Amino acid sequence: MKNSLRILKLRRSLLWRLLGCALFLGAWQWAAARGGGLALASPLETWFALVDLAAQPWFWTQGMLPTLGRVLAGFGLGILAGGLLGWIAGIYPEAALLLLPFRWVLSSVPGVVLVILAMLWCGVGSGMIILIVALTSAPTIYMALQEGLGAVDPALCEMVRAYRVPLRKRFTELYLPAVAAPLVSACVVALGGGMRVAILGETLGASQGLGYTLALARADLNTPGLYAVALVSMLLVRAIEATFLRCLRNKLCGGGRA
Repeated sequence: MKNSLRILKLRRSLLWRLLGCALFLGAWQWAAARGGGLALASPLETWFALVDLAAQPWFWTQGMLPTLGRVLAGFGLGILAGGLLGWIAGIYPEAALLLLPFRWVLSSVPGVVLVILAMLWCGVGSGMIILIVALTSAPTIYMALQEGLGAVDPALCEMVRAYRVPLRKRFTELYLPAVAAPLVSACVVALGGGMRVAILGETLGASQGLGYTLALARADLNTPGLYAVALVSMLLVRAIEATFLRCLRNKLCGGGRA
């Protein structure tokens, strides 16, 4: 009985996903038919442009792989920095007050301003992209951990201290369950934001990557190429979500949806 209900639920979920994709593609085609080819490429034109890009070796070695490496490096640094500071701020409220101006500035500064400042600090290249992805990701991870730890019942915290519960058990039984769900959600948001600023940074100041490919397509007025590069960036984010972030969700939350 349980297996039958589970299969039915999966089928219904798949049906709604397919309907959502069909609705999206239909709206896209309708807008493209009325917007003109220069402003909006159709799904079919975008697909042909994507196939053309995928057939060119330089796109993989000089377009997609550099962006993927930069985003993963910056995202990893953002998780480390934001996670460490968020954990400290969640346990010690005074630290949260001390770090508030830094969190506010990094959360509020526009992406283009951050890119320009990073170009001044690091010059043009991979270091600049990695820095802006890290600075964009860290506040989101920080806030998720701070809020998750801050929501833990103070009575439980006092009880584990009174009974001298080992630090490892406090971490696995009290703190980790409290931050698991918000941390995974924050990682999804931070990854998407990191990809956006990486593309922006590469468009403004890089000689490789998806952003550079986007700049070339813009210079050539290649609208289908623009949409193809955007589609590749979205597929990269989805691929990372379906691998690393799914493993993280399963480990921390004991399962989850795709």
